[in-house]
Amino acid sequence: MELDWITVAAQIVNFLVLVWILQRLLYRPVTRAMARRREAIRDRFAEAERRETEAEEEAARLERERAELDARREEILAEAREEAEALRHRLEEEAREAVAERREEWEAQIAREREAFLAELRRKAAGHVARRTRRVLDDLAGARLEPAMAEAFLARLKSLDGDEREALRAEAGTTEGEMTLTSAHALDDETRARLREGLQEVLGDAPGLAFAEDPDLVCGIRLRIGGRTLQWSVDAYLEDLDAEVSAALGGDRAEAAE
Repeated sequence: MELDWITVAAQIVNFLVLVWILQRLLYRPVTRAMARRREAIRDRFAEAERRETEAEEEAARLERERAELDARREEILAEAREEAEALRHRLEEEAREAVAERREEWEAQIAREREAFLAELRRKAAGHVARRTRRVLDDLAGARLEPAMAEAFLARLKSLDGDEREALRAEAGTTEGEMTLTSAHALDDETRARLREGLQEVLGDAPGLAFAEDPDLVCGIRLRIGGRTLQWSVDAYLEDLDAEVSAALGGDRAEAAE
């Protein structure tokens, strides 16, 4: 069988034309479409990878910020705890100091009130003792004490120095006999005689000597010559004692106040 080369050539040409047509009209558009598709897919993958990377970076950033916030929160809490502890210690110390100061003030006030009370009590006790002593001595004043009071008065008179004696004598010489001896109770004749004798020894004659009574003169005798007075009495000693006690109590109060 002989080949028809012309037919074969025509078929080959037809095949090539068909291939060209298919390539031109079908394969190339499909290939281009597939290429565009692949490119779009690659772009999408790249965009997805970029976004994933950005998301991971954002997540990492947020994690770092969270860690920093946690660390800062712990730091702030630690600082707050330290400040609260320091404030608590300071307030406790201030409270202790305030309590100690108030306690010292209370103790000082109580001590002052106690000293004032004791001083007032001692003062009243001393005054009471002095009053009771005056009353007892006043009750006892009488025949048994009169001679002793007279001798004590005369001893006081004789103990005067020369100037005082001369002043009394001069006063007695200018008073025209006005000379008064006063006692709490009436003196008996013997005691009056002893006093008159003692006055004559010191002052000379005392013809105008008069005797008087003063209930307020506790256990004592008072001589008045004109404007001059000489007195001896237990009451004077009691007054001196009362003054000394008051002065001592005043010193105690001053020391307590310091």
